Amino acid sequence: MSGSKSAEAGGLSVVFNDGRDVIQALSQFNARRVKQMIAAINLLIVLSLINNLIFGRGVWLSAAAMCVFALLWIARLFFDRERPSIGQFLFIWTIFASVTVITWLGDGLRDQVILGNVTVLVFAAMLSTPKHFLFLYLAIVANAITLGMASEYHWVDFGLFPFDWSNVGDVLLLYSVTAVTIFMLATDMRQLLARYNSEYRKAKASENEIYRLANHDALTGLPNLFSAQKKYRDDQVRFPNAPAALFLIGLDNFKAVNDSLGHVFGDLVLKTIADRLQKIAGEQCIVFRVAGDVFGVLTNNLSNSEEILATAERISGKISEPLGAGHQYIMLTCSIGAAQATVADPDFEKLRREADIALYRAKSSGRNAFKLFDESMNSQAIASISMAAKLKTAIDKREFQIYLQPKVELDTGRIRGAEALLRWFPEGEAPVRPDDFIPVAENTGMIVEIGEWVIQQACMECKRIQALGLPDFSIAVNVSAVQFKRGNLEHVVLDALYVSGLGPQSLEIELTESMLLEDEYDIRGQISRLAAKGVKFAVDDFGKGYSNLGNLSRFEVSTLKIDQSFVFAMFDNPQSAALVEAIVRMAKALGLKIVAEGVETQRAANMLGLHGVDFAQGYFWSKPLDVESFIAYAAPDGMAKASRA
Repeated sequence: MSGSKSAEAGGLSVVFNDGRDVIQALSQFNARRVKQMIAAINLLIVLSLINNLIFGRGVWLSAAAMCVFALLWIARLFFDRERPSIGQFLFIWTIFASVTVITWLGDGLRDQVILGNVTVLVFAAMLSTPKHFLFLYLAIVANAITLGMASEYHWVDFGLFPFDWSNVGDVLLLYSVTAVTIFMLATDMRQLLARYNSEYRKAKASENEIYRLANHDALTGLPNLFSAQKKYRDDQVRFPNAPAALFLIGLDNFKAVNDSLGHVFGDLVLKTIADRLQKIAGEQCIVFRVAGDVFGVLTNNLSNSEEILATAERISGKISEPLGAGHQYIMLTCSIGAAQATVADPDFEKLRREADIALYRAKSSGRNAFKLFDESMNSQAIASISMAAKLKTAIDKREFQIYLQPKVELDTGRIRGAEALLRWFPEGEAPVRPDDFIPVAENTGMIVEIGEWVIQQACMECKRIQALGLPDFSIAVNVSAVQFKRGNLEHVVLDALYVSGLGPQSLEIELTESMLLEDEYDIRGQISRLAAKGVKFAVDDFGKGYSNLGNLSRFEVSTLKIDQSFVFAMFDNPQSAALVEAIVRMAKALGLKIVAEGVETQRAANMLGLHGVDFAQGYFWSKPLDVESFIAYAAPDGMAKASRA
């Protein structure tokens, strides 16, 4: 369309008008009025022809009237064919010619019809350009002067009216005053229209910008979630039998890109990802940005799970291509969750929620993965929500208990400490396994409050056990990464030590090796400050993850716990036995104490002792016990009685 700009985005078309439609509307209005005037004048001509036939006023007058009728009809045809400039020209000059002919055939300057030129000037001011208006005015003036000369020199006999050049002056004065007045009014109207057009363009530009911001992402220019929802609903109406599929794409570890390379580079990465997604999207797709590092692709041409999987692989492959700017190059992976609406369903929110659940599962499975939603995921999500609600109740009702598993010194066989383990006993229900509720607590953030209670209880029970005859007894507590990330762990630990009266050297905090890599939350600083107070730190499940002893040298860690999977496999797999021996030697070189988990036989205890392992825990000595049972199991002579007293 002339005078407009069109922007295409994922199948959505938005027209940005620059204000010319106002001028076009005015032109159409003028054309409609001129055609109405032409119709009225032609009706008068028809009536005049009928009058001529009745009264026999002459053939030439009727022929002239028919010529005018024909010219005006042709002018109307030009308006109908959207060529108004030619139509306006014919209309104005036909009226002028008609007035001119009638005055020359009539009474000349004394003929009342000559006032019709005033009307012609009005039409010219409204419809034509200033140059055209000036040219017509000069033609009218020339005609008036010529009429005066014709009267003066008797070129034409205009009847008995006496001629005087003052007649010409009067007519010229009338025309001039009328022309100036009309021209000024027309100029004012044009200026007013120009100002109106300017304001209209500004208003339209603001409206278009508001529309763009409301429907598009400011950074990437992609449609936003609102636009995707509208596209989905429109497609459901246009293609009710087309199976819609929604992909949600989350960039893996994008926060690390922003933090290490800066937000400017991060924004460039997001724009590049947006461009890549648009390049692989088909005509039936819309690519949009959900929020942050999450993008979406909505399509209605994938009929089965194989096609959905192929599309997900194409998306993942495109995103994982190296990208960068200047000397910075990185490679990103993505997690993708997809959901499919197999029947016509206008509920976009349901489809988005299912894709979001699938994306969460993809990220939980280790990232750089794809998951297609199925009802089992929904059941698990509902179960997780239900679990979260029960956890909140458990916190309020104090349904948790501390269980202790002995930590035995292999050289002496003495119990030197214990690991505090959390157990949940819902009122009126069976106990809930830690593997079932701990992940939910971490995902909801409730692990912070639960973990704070565990640290406090562990410190109090440790102090109590020390007072009952084991002064060197220490307690180990597992701490979640969420607690470190919250940033108040140092205060929680010191407060628990102060309230319980436990010495900091008797508390050992266990963390996973992967947490040592997340220094963005000042984990290293928190460990260093607590270690300076005397609190000890242990790396739990060593060998399952990164198994990098170099990481341990950068942190103030005093204990290394070998994962139980290596202990179980020592006698069946020579490589596992060799790995345990190597870990022990290197840990000893770093000055670390070694704890082995999962010891279930005397043979395993002996083997670990020969390798140089310091402490061990497992069912060979005892399963985790409630505090009272642990005291009865671990107490020296008379300790159990003192406890009951």
